[in-house]
Amino acid sequence: MRLKKRGQNDLKKVLIYGADGSGKSTFAEEYCREHNLHPVVIDIDDTNYTNMPILDLDFGNDIKTYNNIKAAISEIAKSEYDTIVLDGVTSLLEMLVSKAKGLKKYSDRAERFQDILRAMMSSRKNLIFIGQADMEVIYNEEFQSNKMVIKINSIVNEKYLTLKTDKGGYSHKVLKYRAVETNDDDVDVEPSFTTAEKIQPTDVDPVSLNYCKTIKSHVESAGLEVTKGNMKRCLTRMVNNGEIDKDMRPDILRFINKHCPEAVI
Repeated sequence: MRLKKRGQNDLKKVLIYGADGSGKSTFAEEYCREHNLHPVVIDIDDTNYTNMPILDLDFGNDIKTYNNIKAAISEIAKSEYDTIVLDGVTSLLEMLVSKAKGLKKYSDRAERFQDILRAMMSSRKNLIFIGQADMEVIYNEEFQSNKMVIKINSIVNEKYLTLKTDKGGYSHKVLKYRAVETNDDDVDVEPSFTTAEKIQPTDVDPVSLNYCKTIKSHVESAGLEVTKGNMKRCLTRMVNNGEIDKDMRPDILRFINKHCPEAVI
């Protein structure tokens, strides 16, 4: 039998997220430089203006997006690059929704997203995922959300939140770091960025908040007042129309009851 050896040379699996313009791509570039990585970027939103090399891919529709990303991962696996940066994973999830009828389009998205994650894991490259702030995970050791985009959380070892500082620059906070055992008296390896502090737990689910902001826009476009009742009715209508996955309904409904309309006004 061949046994796996753990150590400092294990492949890195990192999640970086934050609000728009908070320096996510810049931090990814800094992270690669600090760790002597040689990255190549799959830029979903076309917003990465760093000095990292970026693949020129066609994301014209859901089928092209899926096929071209799978092909790109296959090519990267054979290349000299040692790191894949997937910039815009939040948008990717929406782009993978198919044009099938009803809920089938969401099951297509789930299968495609899982397939891309498997391909990345099989590439034997370091992985860096970059996403918008609605990827935040309310995390504990016993529970992992089944929301597709948050499945990334279960495979990453390091997780960072980027933010703008009061002085106008960029900074970050370490959310989670899974220690790596070494052969040197089993000493844990600390992350390179050790000045960050732990985020305090919150009961505000950013994924539900993001959906509620969309629901608010629909309510307003219908000329209605943004109230709990109107938001609930709009949620039901959007679920019935297939615009929101029915599995998301309980979480969003709880959020509306507890936080709305104040959270979206």
